Amino acid sequence: MACDHTYLQLDPSPFAELAGFEQLDARKRAAAETTTGKSVNNFREWPNTLFPGPLVLPHDDLNYDPDCPPQSYRSWSVEKARNRLTNRSRNTIYIGRVPQIAQEMSFMQQWTRPNVGQTTGSEISSPDAALFVEYTKAFYHGMDVQMLPQQLAWKPWDKSDRPKRQVNLPKYVGLSSATGATTRIRVRRVSDNTFDAQLNLDDIIDTAISILPSNAYALLLLVDHDIYESDDDDFCCGRAYGGSRVAVVQTARYNPALDTREAIDRSHMWPMSHCKAFIDDLCLVEDVAARDPTKEQINGSKKGAMRKAIDAAAACSGSGDKQMEIQALWFARLARTVSHELGHCFGIAHCVYYACNMQSTAGMKEDVRQPPYLCPVCEAKVYNALVKELDSGEGEDKSSWTAERCVALKNFCQGLDSKGLQSSMWAGLEAWLSARV
Repeated sequence: MACDHTYLQLDPSPFAELAGFEQLDARKRAAAETTTGKSVNNFREWPNTLFPGPLVLPHDDLNYDPDCPPQSYRSWSVEKARNRLTNRSRNTIYIGRVPQIAQEMSFMQQWTRPNVGQTTGSEISSPDAALFVEYTKAFYHGMDVQMLPQQLAWKPWDKSDRPKRQVNLPKYVGLSSATGATTRIRVRRVSDNTFDAQLNLDDIIDTAISILPSNAYALLLLVDHDIYESDDDDFCCGRAYGGSRVAVVQTARYNPALDTREAIDRSHMWPMSHCKAFIDDLCLVEDVAARDPTKEQINGSKKGAMRKAIDAAAACSGSGDKQMEIQALWFARLARTVSHELGHCFGIAHCVYYACNMQSTAGMKEDVRQPPYLCPVCEAKVYNALVKELDSGEGEDKSSWTAERCVALKNFCQGLDSKGLQSSMWAGLEAWLSARV
């Protein structure tokens, strides 16, 4: 029987205490939004029906790192390594399309396909990069966002190193820019056999740095192949080198064709991840017994932004076209990660204040449970960068900018209907934004 998500978990889960995590109180969270970092008597306390706390479930990132230091607005603003948006000749975010596969490298196409048999989605192409340009414009409202003009391509690194049989892998492949310059990219087998091969993230980052346009504030490259960062890594979904203003996000691990293998419960992705019954089941694995809902939980489950988000997401029926629904789900997941990694290019660290797009994640199951919105602390950082720095403080006040940003994101969500790309996350986000505005 389908879950009706009657009661909501809007504070950290009962397991959080066992993990050693304690959410900062409302006064400290409010202080983290201010320029001074100090609390004030008449601080604004955001309701958890709008901005819930991080869930902190077994095997979540905050389970392993419950003492992760918070980055307040003030800490962010004085960070010396942060790239400030004060250079108006360097004010554009670029999104790079996935590299083309040259004819002589056609064997690399198989590397992008998950080893899951003929599951729906295993043969579908990853989402169009133009969608990420459009979303990033709304998410970083006021920032110029463009497609990277040049098209990268996978080329042979060593002609003699081309695999003669499908079971063989070359040691290296080349990633070639429009100028013809080619970077050597290391190749290895995948330890969990999800894909046939992985490419080295650091080598791809070298390419990104070498092609960074002169007017770029940041560049994010999309890659269709599974990637790894170090020899000890199983895989890496994405990484930003904020100081260098570049980021890479892979599409492969976000493919919904892997959901069964990853044991992802699609009925409890964000915002339904805040369903108390779902949380209780996950906590029970660590012998944390379920508790009856408190009076506060009962009241908070009846109305508010999160209630509206969950109801809208649960009612989302999709397009009816299975392939388009897979594409929509794939895009939603990637859009969240793209905006997250670009946040690091703005100098924003992982968030521990609230459930937030800038939270760290320990795996794909946690990834799909996290929200696509920014919490008040992280949103204050983006406002400062885009209005106070980029516009030299001449733009609108924070409440006006926030309202405009919410409208821009709502319009984006609504526009996905005509593209056949509506999904539960976007339906939930649109309802959440409506309640917030």
